[in-house]
Amino acid sequence: MSEHKLLRSKIGFSRRFPKLRTLASFASATIAFLAWIELAHADNPGLTLIASFKVADKSEGFSEPSGLSLSIAEGFLWSVSDAEPGLHLLGTDGVLGNSFKLPSLAGSDLEGVASRKDGSVLVLQETDRSILVVHPTDPIQLTTIPLTSLKGYSDAAELLVGNPLNKGPEGITVDPDTGRVFVVIEGQPRLLLVLSPELTDIEEIIPLDREAGFMSDRVGDDELDLSGLAWSRSSRYLWIVSDKSRQIFVYNPKSKSVKSISLTFTEDGKQKEVKHPEGIALDETRGLLYILTDDAKKSRLYVFNIPKF
Repeated sequence: MSEHKLLRSKIGFSRRFPKLRTLASFASATIAFLAWIELAHADNPGLTLIASFKVADKSEGFSEPSGLSLSIAEGFLWSVSDAEPGLHLLGTDGVLGNSFKLPSLAGSDLEGVASRKDGSVLVLQETDRSILVVHPTDPIQLTTIPLTSLKGYSDAAELLVGNPLNKGPEGITVDPDTGRVFVVIEGQPRLLLVLSPELTDIEEIIPLDREAGFMSDRVGDDELDLSGLAWSRSSRYLWIVSDKSRQIFVYNPKSKSVKSISLTFTEDGKQKEVKHPEGIALDETRGLLYILTDDAKKSRLYVFNIPKF
């Protein structure tokens, strides 16, 4: 059976402790240690591959895929590309659909993408540190919201002193039930920003550091990055993908706990890895997990069963 038919049949196309000096420091160290223990001993359920497709299309400006989100149009995902400012509909079978060229003022360093119930799409511009609110109509309607304009940004700015331009906002997703928007800062430092539905306030700033359980055997703490995220409506967890460590962090924002899934799978009897993961999306209705990679001509859309913990 061909990979396209296989997918359609499946989805119907559609630490150490620090020196303890006070009771407060002891409590802090204990919480950090428990987070590490949970990560280190979490059951890694592994990934079951359903299909994968080549997706790079230079002629359509989709040669450096980044970001992934389910579209309200059944059978399609939203994505963007670093190559040029554009918003792309990508079929769940890997076939590129409509592309919407964005005005040059949108910039070319587009990263994360998130669909909203009203049909608008949120796109991250990394170097400009802004969120683009895009209405994919003809003509395109676009509003730019700098992160610096949000109430509460001054608290984030204190943490982002020295943050490199290429380590800025990288992933974005939306909780459709509350409208809250989640943005991850890629690294140095790794942060989760929780924004109000109106995109006017930063409601919460959460460090996603080693003490919070974000660690890897593959890379050091300074190199560990966050490249995309998706919201699980059923569990109310965030699924955060890391390019450098080639793993998914499943993060509970309420309990501040985390588990991890290695981006490895078996194909033709061989153990393989997902290289350069940049986007992640969940279709919980069909039980499918999508991972988009940025690997030049080898860029792919992977489709897995959503693993169970």
